[in-house]
Amino acid sequence: EYKAWSGGRDWKEDFPHWEPVHRILFKNGILGIENVGGDIDKVTGKRCTFALFPWNWDRGDGCIIRLVAIVDPKGAYRIEKGEKF
Repeated sequence: EYKAWSGGRDWKEDFPHWEPVHRILFKNGILGIENVGGDIDKVTGKRCTFALFPWNWDRGDGCIIRLVAIVDPKGAYRIEKGEKF
């Protein structure tokens, strides 16, 4: 789409350093979550596990998610580490 819009230019040449933080994080298996809102302040400073529920979007590259914080006041609840994405 960019090539058609830009008259045949390659976006990688026009933006060689586009989103460098995203590339560094993703290459190291770290998910990027941005613009978190809602009740996130209710868990600030608390130990919790986050669960993310994205759209089922074929070949998608970012979307709105439902972010859920799992809080255990005793601190005994653990979710096993999953596979790399």
